[in-house]
Amino acid sequence: MIHPMADLLERARKPDRIVVGLMSGTSADSIDVAVCRISGQGGAVEVRLLEYREHPHDPEVRRRVIDLAGLDVRGVAELHARIGEAFAEAALEAIAAAGLSAADVDVIGSHGQTIYHHSGIAGAIRATLQLGDGDRIAVRTGCFVVSDFRARDVAAGGEGAPLSPIADAVLFRSSEGSRRRAILNLGGIANLTVLGEDPSRTFGFDTGPANAPLDRLARRISGGSLDCDRDGQIARSGRVDERWLEKRLARDPFPHRMPPKSTGFEMYGDAFVDGLAADWGGTQADLMATLVELVARTVAIGVGQCAQKGAPVDELIAAGGGVRNPALMERIAEAVGPIPVRRSDEVGVPSDAREAMAFAALADMTVRGEPAMLPPVTGARSPKLLGKLSFP
Repeated sequence: MIHPMADLLERARKPDRIVVGLMSGTSADSIDVAVCRISGQGGAVEVRLLEYREHPHDPEVRRRVIDLAGLDVRGVAELHARIGEAFAEAALEAIAAAGLSAADVDVIGSHGQTIYHHSGIAGAIRATLQLGDGDRIAVRTGCFVVSDFRARDVAAGGEGAPLSPIADAVLFRSSEGSRRRAILNLGGIANLTVLGEDPSRTFGFDTGPANAPLDRLARRISGGSLDCDRDGQIARSGRVDERWLEKRLARDPFPHRMPPKSTGFEMYGDAFVDGLAADWGGTQADLMATLVELVARTVAIGVGQCAQKGAPVDELIAAGGGVRNPALMERIAEAVGPIPVRRSDEVGVPSDAREAMAFAALADMTVRGEPAMLPPVTGARSPKLLGKLSFP
């Protein structure tokens, strides 16, 4: 019988590896699965997407994720198990859709479902918690699994997020000369990765809210019948209240804080949306339009901070679920102009798949023994291997 560690090391040395990335964002609308072929070692790694699937969350699991405040310790433990089972099912479906079997997979990288992140809240202990038991994923799939990536970075003194910039340096390696790209991820939270010719100059940070409050406001406005503002229709039917917007931006210290910094739904989730609604005197459509503008302005503030840390950004590449909201994309393009904004699909990375692909790349780095973090991004004291390993 081959020792499991020897088996894993052999897989890590292969010139081509099949790696599955799993991700569920703060909106908890689906489990994103990217089946990837990763080639090369060291600084010459390439990631090719073989299959991408969005696996819907069980409605009861999603309800529990959204209503976390109502869970006791048993409820959190059971949710950890249920999310692990769901991630395993999603992985197996995507592997089969790619025409592969679990035996073909060298490792699975699972980000899990974030239920708490310190978000730089004053007085809060720096801590983070992602659910989705890696052992359950490993046992159900029969694959090696790397999970719980953020915890090691936090233990090393870092923010624990964002973790994708080092993967973005692989996924979005520019073939267009010295153009300085910024990768904008519009998930529940918006974050930026800034790339350059020198990989050591890669950095990134969270800029503030994105889909987390927008989706929550859509559910609130629709009485629960909508899970997001589809095609930006609500926002486009409203008008921005500039005076109210300026007051909100002035009262929120996070967008103006210089990186490293990270945040989450603790700062921009239900309580945030409740506060906006309580302070609002206009129509619901106007509130949505104003919140979209707030997201765009915080992204623009972040782009300005990039320029303070290095050369100005030449182009913005947008990925994540937010690119499907044309109202949001239009406002971001206006806010960061004249910097051009492109979807990541135009440069070979499907916008919906980017985060799942990133966690495939991070897992691959971990099994190859390469630190999957950038201390200048998170503020960690030194580079560390990320994640916890679960055996098949």
